[in-house]
Amino acid sequence: MTGRGVVSPLGAGVAEFWAGLLAGRSGLGPITSFDTRGVANPVAAEVAGFRANEHLSAQEIGRLDRVSQFALAAARQALAEARLDLDQVDRTRVGVILATTLGGIGIGEEYQRAQHAGTPFPARQLLQVPYYAVAARLARWLGVRGPVVSPSIACASGTQAIGLARELIRAGHGDVFLAGGAEALCAFVVHGFNCLRATTSDTVRPFDANRRGLLLGEGAAVVIVEEAVHASRRGARSFAEVAGTGLAGDAAHITAPARDGAGAARAMRAALRDAEIEPAAVDFISAHGTGTPYNDAMEVAAIAGVFGEWAPRIPVNSIKGAIGHTLGAAGSFEAVMMSQVLQEGVIPPTTNCEVLDPACALDVVRGAVRRHAVRTALSTSSAFAGNNAAIVLRRPGADGGA
Repeated sequence: MTGRGVVSPLGAGVAEFWAGLLAGRSGLGPITSFDTRGVANPVAAEVAGFRANEHLSAQEIGRLDRVSQFALAAARQALAEARLDLDQVDRTRVGVILATTLGGIGIGEEYQRAQHAGTPFPARQLLQVPYYAVAARLARWLGVRGPVVSPSIACASGTQAIGLARELIRAGHGDVFLAGGAEALCAFVVHGFNCLRATTSDTVRPFDANRRGLLLGEGAAVVIVEEAVHASRRGARSFAEVAGTGLAGDAAHITAPARDGAGAARAMRAALRDAEIEPAAVDFISAHGTGTPYNDAMEVAAIAGVFGEWAPRIPVNSIKGAIGHTLGAAGSFEAVMMSQVLQEGVIPPTTNCEVLDPACALDVVRGAVRRHAVRTALSTSSAFAGNNAAIVLRRPGADGGA
């Protein structure tokens, strides 16, 4: 991982994102990006201070929808940090793997509003609605010609995107991938989660005894996943090694997770096997941690099942109290956070976790940052339809403990 870019509710850029996490700050607040009349709980983590003209040209702002603006801005940050000049590499060996669950649905909502109001709407814009269109637009604006993939396994997509980049590089399909996720808030998904009674009228409290549900977020997180020899030849700095990846399904319910966490546990075990490490080698776990009663309980069971006697000794956190649930981008934001943990040996607190659930027999980092030497970290993500994904990141040059 040679470069990272972030557009988040805590700010644009890795530095602002990281500072907000360390401070335990929350980006949750009233929704302002669309008309919330009729929305039962109009609260989310918006990218409120994003100034597109600081990241994009006037033409790009005029041609790209909100989610694509987020993605392009984050991608350019990642390329800049990687010091990767696309004119100096083979663009046919550079690909895009951008996860999303909503794609350009905001354009579809604009079309519906125009129809109701009887106002003109450019029909060509509807071509930007499909979820894969965000990845395709990003590849086109960057001029890269390698594989373009848009994983969409709901809230596990951002984790799968980074794991898939590793797999495509290992299979020889490219040297460099811009991998990550991007989402923008919209009325449809806010109404949908409210209808499912998954949201809270309070705030997001992962692993807290008083947790009541999730709140949504938006933004983009993109990382450069680069083949090691290719990166070495460029003299590129490595922020983390993508050491292992795993996927598994619950086959239990269309929205609820399997209560025993069996699918999440299988994904984590698969990632550990792929990384050729034992559970005891993991120094930190980035949990999905949505703050819903069922998800958090399932994760506790899954982590306990995988790590056994080591489970209470491994620091765990969730960043959803800070940036909300960013759906297809969630795992990508976690990957950026984990790379900072690996670099600095500091774990951010779980924002809003004040009274740890007595049933949570995990070492949840809360209240303040924790200094902890981390060589190997694991991220776990779970999603609608029983989709589960996990990745293992390792500090560059660290012994994997296989």
